Amino acid sequence: MERIIGILSGLIIGSAQLIYLANTLRRKVRPSVLSWLGWAFLMGTSLVSQIVVKGWQWSLSSILCSTAGCVAIVLSALLSRNFSLVRQDWIFLLLGLSCMGLYYWSGDAWVTTVFAILADALLAVPTFLKAWRDPSSERSVAWLLGVISSVLALIICIGHDPLYFMFPAYLLFLNGWLAWITRPGIPSPSNQ
Repeated sequence: MERIIGILSGLIIGSAQLIYLANTLRRKVRPSVLSWLGWAFLMGTSLVSQIVVKGWQWSLSSILCSTAGCVAIVLSALLSRNFSLVRQDWIFLLLGLSCMGLYYWSGDAWVTTVFAILADALLAVPTFLKAWRDPSSERSVAWLLGVISSVLALIICIGHDPLYFMFPAYLLFLNGWLAWITRPGIPSPSNQ
């Protein structure tokens, strides 16, 4: 059952990444390029480290698809010159990378999970701020698909150590919040 749910979760997050990629190419969204680059590094290193320690598991499907999608979004945003980059984004990238360093330095699973969540949250700040200021710049069904993928990941966690619930629960919150603040009908604070 975990295999089926893992594959389904991977397909859903992969679809979300493809939708966001298409929205980027159509200029419906302007990705915060450093958020997506940081997420690509975070997801990619998480994927590799988990494969090295445990080998391939179907629950890694969504991380694999997310990594590939983040890389594709960064490349397409740069090549199409459709991205957001402000000076403060560099601060959040450096803070996120610092947390990633602590994440890999620690051998404690709880500590590494907390720092992985913190790193991801810091990398999300530029995207969140841009979405808060101009909801239409991040409006995409991809955030809702992220919610569905997170729920499926949480289902896979049932019966496992509570530690496994932390990252999917955080992603459920992040994707849900971004879906909420960018939903249609929300005017940009700058337009009010």
